[in-house]
Amino acid sequence: MIRTLALVLLACLACAAERIPADCRWIVQLDVQALFKSQTGEWIAAQLVKQPHAARLKLLESISGLQPRRDLRTVTICGVGADDDSGLVYARGTFDGPRLVTLAQAAEGYAAVPAGSHTIHTWIDKGKPAAGCLVQRDLLILGKTADRLREAITALEASAVPVPVVSLPAGWADAAFAVCAADQLAALAAGKPESAMLRNVRSFAARLSEAGNELVLEARAGTTDDTAAQQLVDAGRGLAAIVQLQRPGKLDAALFEALRTARLERDGSQASLRIALPIADAVRLIELKARGGKSDG
Repeated sequence: MIRTLALVLLACLACAAERIPADCRWIVQLDVQALFKSQTGEWIAAQLVKQPHAARLKLLESISGLQPRRDLRTVTICGVGADDDSGLVYARGTFDGPRLVTLAQAAEGYAAVPAGSHTIHTWIDKGKPAAGCLVQRDLLILGKTADRLREAITALEASAVPVPVVSLPAGWADAAFAVCAADQLAALAAGKPESAMLRNVRSFAARLSEAGNELVLEARAGTTDDTAAQQLVDAGRGLAAIVQLQRPGKLDAALFEALRTARLERDGSQASLRIALPIADAVRLIELKARGGKSDG
C-alpha cells in the first residue's frame, strides 16, 4: 500500500533546491515534512504503524538510526538518462554518521574512496555497485559510482552555482509536497514506444499538492511550437474521451468524474493539465488496489 503511493509520487512528480550537477536532465523531489503534515500524509502515517511496515521501519532504525518520518526533510532524485549510472539521491535530514559508516563497512565489496575532505563509501548491493557520502551533517548523497558522487560533491561545493538544464515553474516547489521536472523527454524515452509522441516536447514539470479535500496533479509541457502543443492537448482529450466511452462500467465513479472535470489547455507552445481527485477517494482506490479488489464504479 505504502509502496504503491510512493511509486505514484516518485514516478510522477517534484523540485530541486539542491545544487545538482549541471548535466542532470530530470529531477524529482519529495518534501517529506510537508507530506506528513498533509491529509494524505496523515493516512500514510496511519499505515506506517501497521505491520509489516512498522517492523521494517523498526529494523531500519535499529541498524541505521534513521526514522524516516522524524529525521528526513526532503528527498531529491536526479540524473541524466533514464537507465544509466548517473542517478543521484540527495537526502536532507538528521543522520547518525558513524552508524551509517559501520553499516556500509559491513556490506559486500566495501571500499573507502577519498574525495578531498570527504570519504566516499562504495559497496555491492544485490550484485550492483552503490556509493554514498555524508557530505554535510544533514546531507547524505547516494549514487552508483564514486566518480558520480565526486561530481555531485563538486557541484555542491563549487563557488559558482551550477545551472542545471531542468527547471520548475516559479513558486511550484513552495506549494506542493512532490514536484518534478525533465528536459528532452524523447531522449529519456529513447527506444520506447512513447518516444515518438514526445519528440516535440522540450520540457516537462509536474507537481502534486492538496487543495481543500482534493489531491491535485498539475503538469506543464513546453513544446517546439503552438501546433505541437495543440496536438498534445488534442491527444490528451481524445484519450480521456476514449477511456470514458469504452470503460463506463469498469471505471471507478470518482476517476470518471476526475477525468470529466480535468482541465487540459494550451497557452502558446505550452500545454497544461490539472486533474483533481477527492483525497478520500484516492485513499480508497489505493487500498482497493492493495487488496486486489475491483472498483464498483
